[in-house]
Amino acid sequence: MTESAEFPMELPAHGEVAGLLDTLAREYLAPGVQFAVYERGVISSFEYGEETYGSGRPVTADTVFPWGSVTKSATALLLAQLVSDGDLELDEPVGPLLPELAGSPDSPLYTATPRRLLSHTAGLPDMPPVEDDLALRDCVAASAGAPAVCEPGKHFSYANLGYVLAGRILESVTGVTWWEAVRDFVLTPLGVEPGFLGAAAPGPVAGQHAVHLPTGSVQQVDEPGLPKALVPAGALMSSATGLLRYAAVHLAPGGSTVLEPGLLAELRTPVPGSAAFGLADGWGLGLAVHTDGAGRRWLGHDGNTGGASCALRFDPGRGIGVALMTNATSGRQMGHAFFDALAAKGFDVGRAEAPDLGRPLSGSALDAAAAEVCGEYRSGTDLLTVRRAGHGELLMDRGGLRPARLELHQGLEFRLKSESVEAGHGSDESKDLYCFVRDSRTGQVGGMYMSGGRLQVREGIGLLG
Repeated sequence: MTESAEFPMELPAHGEVAGLLDTLAREYLAPGVQFAVYERGVISSFEYGEETYGSGRPVTADTVFPWGSVTKSATALLLAQLVSDGDLELDEPVGPLLPELAGSPDSPLYTATPRRLLSHTAGLPDMPPVEDDLALRDCVAASAGAPAVCEPGKHFSYANLGYVLAGRILESVTGVTWWEAVRDFVLTPLGVEPGFLGAAAPGPVAGQHAVHLPTGSVQQVDEPGLPKALVPAGALMSSATGLLRYAAVHLAPGGSTVLEPGLLAELRTPVPGSAAFGLADGWGLGLAVHTDGAGRRWLGHDGNTGGASCALRFDPGRGIGVALMTNATSGRQMGHAFFDALAAKGFDVGRAEAPDLGRPLSGSALDAAAAEVCGEYRSGTDLLTVRRAGHGELLMDRGGLRPARLELHQGLEFRLKSESVEAGHGSDESKDLYCFVRDSRTGQVGGMYMSGGRLQVREGIGLLG
């Protein structure tokens, strides 16, 4: 898996791409879509649909969409600048930099290193239960007692808390806010006009929509501004072309004015223990690592909000990148289908492909596997229970939701079928693939990956190794 140096891989004809966007946006009920392609300094863009469902205002190349978690790649870039300046070491604990952690030297936040924070391998929970809308410093202080979910470096576990901590480190070291730093040290130098959720935007802003595919429902949602502490994890906005101008830090020679090539390469290098089931082949610093059908490495990140989606992929060796924005919760599924369709036409941008699992387990094989996986699993305040139903099926209880049928396969991968036992209602999640995780010390099932690569740890196991 290498960053490729040879180039040609040709985008299908303009009309084919536009037709794909039209077809898939209609299928996945996405009111509006942007797609942009960067090829060696030239950006081409495609647009479909409306800014807001039923508004009649068309999406243009200037329409602004949320980045969601793609923002994390910019926060990682900012911390790499601190490394470049000698203010930070990638493999030294961050606690000494933060006065609010001085009394918590054993906290997993204190002992975390920037490399592990930015690659989601620090073993942190996604977010501990803290008061709403705390400032970065207060959120870090309130989170100091949060227990780790696994031993650092042993497993990938997607954690917004790691980027709260990264944003706080930035503020503590530089004396400026995350907003000011990302504007002045990253976006403006790269020619991207800053846009932030809940603040002024550099163009017309796409509305956001909740889509439920089984019923065909499309509802506009009011997306509130992010809590203060989460801005380093998800606050940026731009058009798809703006996102690719940002990604040019990795694609164009001028990117070295923002960060030297050696540290840019560090951002793109997969960290040991960062294999992210169902998301990516691995994780660098703020960047997911994907492999295309020819074994070439692509970097990027996906982002989702309460009513929009964003996907970024780029190959530095060939100087090519793509960005897809939608204003619908179904945009993530649409994006998978769109990238699959492009790959079938010879333009493969790298994506997490689901393995061929074969038939689900049944009979004695299911009995044996069920004995291993049944139990309670926790992440923060969320508690999931896997149990055997009276008729032999595996079910998952998820708080106030209907029980989901768990379709288990040979390698302990599973899908959820969210039709209730009492009433058959389909779900948008039935194609998503999850898995149970074995503890590296005992070989016993000690956790599971659910949505977004977040590790849920089995009750009673302690720290997953």
